[in-house]
Amino acid sequence: MENSTLANINCPPVESIIIQNPCNLTELGIFISSIILSSSAFLTSLLGQIQKSKCKQIDCVGTKCIREIEP
Repeated sequence: MENSTLANINCPPVESIIIQNPCNLTELGIFISSIILSSSAFLTSLLGQIQKSKCKQIDCVGTKCIREIEP
């Protein structure tokens, strides 16, 4: 085998490759709605966990919890 076979391949320069794949409004709408749905599912689960917690005072969306200590 010769090592020169790879050098003989004629490839176009990188600047001449143009990829045209315009995104239509349907694909964009599906993408945006999937982001909104996943964000709302995350917020729903976060608020559900905060609601189930036994914290007396919750600060900064559940990152700080003050509990009442029972003797």
